[in-house]
Amino acid sequence: MTKIKKYIQILPFFGLFFFLATTPSQSFEVNIMTGGATGTYIQIGKDIATLAKAIDMDVTVVESAGSMENIEAVRDRRFTQFGIVQSDVLDFIRTFKNEDKAMRRIATGTKIAFPLYNEEVHIVAKKSGSINVLADLSGKTVAVGAPNSGTNLTTTFLFEVTNIRPQTLVTIKASEALEELRAGRIDAFVYVAGAPTKLLVDTSPNDDLKLIPVAAGAISGYYGTAIIKAGTYPWLTEDVLTPAVKAVLMTFEYDPKRNDYLRHSCEVVTKISYLINRNIEWLRENGHPKWKQVDLNAIPPGWERANCVKTALEEGYQLPTANVINSINPVSEPTAPANCNAIVNPVAKRLCLMRSGG
Repeated sequence: MTKIKKYIQILPFFGLFFFLATTPSQSFEVNIMTGGATGTYIQIGKDIATLAKAIDMDVTVVESAGSMENIEAVRDRRFTQFGIVQSDVLDFIRTFKNEDKAMRRIATGTKIAFPLYNEEVHIVAKKSGSINVLADLSGKTVAVGAPNSGTNLTTTFLFEVTNIRPQTLVTIKASEALEELRAGRIDAFVYVAGAPTKLLVDTSPNDDLKLIPVAAGAISGYYGTAIIKAGTYPWLTEDVLTPAVKAVLMTFEYDPKRNDYLRHSCEVVTKISYLINRNIEWLRENGHPKWKQVDLNAIPPGWERANCVKTALEEGYQLPTANVINSINPVSEPTAPANCNAIVNPVAKRLCLMRSGG
């Protein structure tokens, strides 16, 4: 754990100078930090952005290096109201917040919006190679995720607790690692992402790829487990047991009484949270398959929801938008009716028209 702590301490964290700002003169931006272009985070972010469009709110889905950049951005970047983060990153912050100033700063203002889904640890190697179990990674060249990514932290911790000692650790993002593996310049790479992840879906049955299983006993007490089913990827012919971490949608504890910037930020968080909560069935039907695993109430131990999120969950809350009916859940309407105009609820009607190109 000492090595992991040392690694995290070198990450940059910036002050909250902008929280003293007054109302911004430009239009109020809404951003959600996600991950790489081929990952699951970005697909989840796009699903949330689609919901927001139903009430004419533009949400920018921002690519990033992953969890560590995202939690830093939620804490310190202007107009960045949400970020998707791995739960083991949260565990790390909670563990060291009392003895590490940087960790304490993050824990102070960073809050949960919603828990999301389990992310599987993909350990990818060549089917024709000699790597068959986790222990075979010792002495090899392994890509472990980009700096500041959740994959990097998870891999560091996983190798530490299982006593895996690769000869060379390569810090590159997963899309680059896949090409390096194909070219034979690395022996394997680790990628923490919700299965199915687009990077590995967009491959061929003829690709010389396989997933390396991790025995449950090797990670007992540290991670949960999941099974990536045969057929999840074109070349995956058998079920694979692997560690799992939970993805969490994070936000900041905006105090709307302090200034206009914080008030507007809180309103954004409340609106988006309301849409997610009221439309979870729509997301399960129309969004990324991982929405089907989401339990919005499974808050990780030691963390709590932001007050601006709690407002959205109150029974009497109404969206402050004149053309939205709040009392009817949009998902109670048919998901693809022949006539979108027949839908009573404006949110559901808007989503229908968007899907049909109307």
